[in-house]
Amino acid sequence: MAEAASELAFVIRRYRQQLERMGIRCERILLFGSQATGQAHEGSDIDLFVISPDWAAYSERERLELLGIAAARLLEPIQARGVTPEEIVSRRLTPFWQQILDEQAVVV
Repeated sequence: MAEAASELAFVIRRYRQQLERMGIRCERILLFGSQATGQAHEGSDIDLFVISPDWAAYSERERLELLGIAAARLLEPIQARGVTPEEIVSRRLTPFWQQILDEQAVVV
């Protein structure tokens, strides 16, 4: 279990570095989904909220594209959503994403 957690932390750290090389300053990264709840299995992906003020300059499609490029460069099964700190504070996320953020997400 500790080995899996340290491997997960390593992958997330590399992902953060890749995003920063692409010009996205990561304020925080939150883990959610099966990896956060302890229900992950060998084929599970890594679900992340990437919080950055830099996302304000991008549309939702552009955010997903950049996040996907960063994951592809690492060859890791990462599914990420980019949000700004303001979107979280003002609760401008859809009810689905807000519930995940409130109930599942853990800081990594």
